[in-house]
Amino acid sequence: MPWMLAILVYIGCSTDAKHPDGIVAIDVAESGAMRVVEKYSTISNAIYLARSPDGKYIYSCDSVGLVAFSEKGGRLVETDRLNLSLRCVCHVSVSADGKKVFFADYAAGKAGSVDVADGKFSNCVLHAHSGSGPNKPRQNSAHCHQALPTPDGKGYAVVDLGLDSLFEYRLENGCDDSSAKARKFYIGIPGAGPRHLVFHPNAKMAFVLSELYSKLQSVAWSSERGFEKVLCSVNTLATGDNGRPDDRDLAAAVRMAPCNKRVVISNRGENSLVVFDCCAETGRLKFKSRFYLPGSWPRDFLFLSETLALVTMERSGEVHALSYDPAAGKFKLLGSLDGLFRPVAALR
Repeated sequence: MPWMLAILVYIGCSTDAKHPDGIVAIDVAESGAMRVVEKYSTISNAIYLARSPDGKYIYSCDSVGLVAFSEKGGRLVETDRLNLSLRCVCHVSVSADGKKVFFADYAAGKAGSVDVADGKFSNCVLHAHSGSGPNKPRQNSAHCHQALPTPDGKGYAVVDLGLDSLFEYRLENGCDDSSAKARKFYIGIPGAGPRHLVFHPNAKMAFVLSELYSKLQSVAWSSERGFEKVLCSVNTLATGDNGRPDDRDLAAAVRMAPCNKRVVISNRGENSLVVFDCCAETGRLKFKSRFYLPGSWPRDFLFLSETLALVTMERSGEVHALSYDPAAGKFKLLGSLDGLFRPVAALR
């Protein structure tokens, strides 16, 4: 039976009055076959999801706040809900010890942390960004797009699309402080609009993907000094036309391949996944392959194993299962699941 070894994956979706299912649970077989197993309509705009390190809890964006779930009998059971009085919570992550959830709000230009214990929220701390960038109207104000724990466990990084900058908030004895001054790093490309980053496992650098100009940069990082300098910068589009102030092509997600020797990014508009070799010592990035996806607007993707990946196609409402060849660094389409409304995130 093809479903005996199926992997359960949660797909986060944008919602509206006619499409209330914020999370859709699907089974994914090794063959690439997929099927919907559950839908959850108690959560709105679950545009990013994160799992606790012990695997017991799942945290989701919920438009103006956060929702926590546990898994019981193969189903999600809500354990807590927190209204942050924000406008568009777009990213959520969890500290390595599982004691804090970090979040970013795009519309309000704010980011922060919440303590968590047994699936319950407490002690919210907010940091407000101010200013603007040159790429109007997308940079008319601060737009926090991601909040991610740093490799040393002593803080979290915030990617601000509106200010072309990375911020790092340090935790003192595990505590966040709303009055603390952030370590700030400007990525050096006016109007590029950094969206997401991923840290290299060696904790010496991060790979930063800029949405508006479709650029991928490696940036040196250390626990002592934070983000320090750009090591390498490459274009992500096949045309090389990375620098247009419009919304025809927008880079989206960035992740490390399972081998930790390659960086993979998604391009919306061009509708592609692009693989780059990366040097762990120098941060040098070198193009490896490009795979054009059927459908429109690949928002997020996820490696389920060394050879299996998923990608969410926001505008065409599909999830694609892909095979990945670790030796060649190339993707191949295995199967597709359609009929979803604006799938934007994936979590195993």
